[in-house]
Amino acid sequence: MDADPLNRALNYFFSLPYLYPYQRLVIANLLEAAPASGIPIHWPGLGPTEAPDAGEDRADTGRQLVILPTGAGKSLCFQLPAMVLGGITLLICPLLSLMADQERRLREKGFVPALLRGGQSREERETIWHNLRSGKSKIIIANPETLLRPATLSILGTLGIAHLVIDEAHCVSEWGETFRPAYQELGKIREALAPPGAPELLITAFTATASPPVLEKIERYIFGPGSAPRRITGNPDRNNIRYAAQGAILRDLAVRDLLRTHRLPALVFCASRWGTEQLARYLRYEAEAAGRASAAAEIRFYHAGLSREEKKALEDWFFTASNGVLVATCAYGMGVDKPNIRTVIHRDCPPSVEAYLQESGRAGRDALPARGILLWGPDDAAAGRKTPAERQRFLLDYARNIRVCRRRELLRLLQYEGDGAVGAVEPGRCCDVCAGEARDACREEAPVLDFIRRNRRSYCLNQAAALIAGDPAIGCGEGEGRVLLQTLITMGKITASRNIFWKDALYTKVPAGALRKAAVP
Repeated sequence: MDADPLNRALNYFFSLPYLYPYQRLVIANLLEAAPASGIPIHWPGLGPTEAPDAGEDRADTGRQLVILPTGAGKSLCFQLPAMVLGGITLLICPLLSLMADQERRLREKGFVPALLRGGQSREERETIWHNLRSGKSKIIIANPETLLRPATLSILGTLGIAHLVIDEAHCVSEWGETFRPAYQELGKIREALAPPGAPELLITAFTATASPPVLEKIERYIFGPGSAPRRITGNPDRNNIRYAAQGAILRDLAVRDLLRTHRLPALVFCASRWGTEQLARYLRYEAEAAGRASAAAEIRFYHAGLSREEKKALEDWFFTASNGVLVATCAYGMGVDKPNIRTVIHRDCPPSVEAYLQESGRAGRDALPARGILLWGPDDAAAGRKTPAERQRFLLDYARNIRVCRRRELLRLLQYEGDGAVGAVEPGRCCDVCAGEARDACREEAPVLDFIRRNRRSYCLNQAAALIAGDPAIGCGEGEGRVLLQTLITMGKITASRNIFWKDALYTKVPAGALRKAAVP
């Protein structure tokens, strides 16, 4: 028998042979802090015991801010303690998809988690409270909006919550100040679980990526003003993901081409609900037009506007799909554990470096090679000028920078400066910059300029756009430029009005200086 009680419990509850060092540190800190909060520990096969008291400061280890990269096994850091702590673990998640994923994984292990969400009947809630009071359920999974209802808060205060867990804690900053104000009221939940005079509540906040300003907000809203939780930080670099960025004016077309040349399953992030639906329909149309009906059936979309039943069906489908393409908003993907996603494409520039690393980190959770590709274009620069989204402009600068390793630049933007931050990776597997493949111009620019070089005449914009759109062979020689131009102007449903695109490209999207240079012999 293993003499290590943690390993015994791990094998007993989860049938796993060992913990990673960071997992062991986080869990050991919680168990060592439990006695100061009056929380017993129930090791499997033994009666209630107390963790050995290793010093007066061990109570401080009960409040932790854990920053571990995607795929490092954060869930086990609270799932295993939940099984041995003499109390209930309350897990706060930001998304229904993430809540459903946590519930599914726990039920697969034979546990009975209590899922609190809106729309439940009185009978459903009574069953949940009964399971918690009887000890049948050891983990509550909920979002902050559900928990902040007065009736729910009142009951939670009577259940004996031992450990409060906030997953994807960066949402406090990303969402709390915009469309999820409940994230700024997490202190109310903390106070309801541990009122003045009650034993210290164990609190752990988890995130995969967070810059110093975000960490400060996490500490303020989750742990309370003036708090100083213990920080446990892992290297956020994911050396199995090859990063790349590509400029594109016709982004849907760029996504189509990337999906044809990169491995599946794939996850494509869009900024809006409308965008996910339009892109999914376009990709299906293109697949069917190419005689690939089976591929078209494997392309679906996901966003927050779908019903709970539709979301559940999509989550179940994508989890088992070997060739699926899911086009989604940020409502899908955060923390959802599909291990074999091979490609993550961002059609739109995400709002921050943290968001990009979180979402691109859905790729390769099985530690096998994967790709993270960010599309950018003139629209991003225009949006950046109209809004104070400084962190988004940083990400656009990252996408257009072809002189610095993308992995190093992402870590710099995240302000991570740990030793050996970027592990040794072969240039071809690191990023498109290291492989010498990066370009700082939109991919459509080359065929436009090629046309101008070969047809040095005086055109108004309407004439030039109509000429390019009307006959791709005029003035275009053989080679990659002609092939790409032909592809661009036979883009599915766009036919008679396609010259509008070329007018737009000539007038606003292709740099004027480049046009002048191409036009002069």
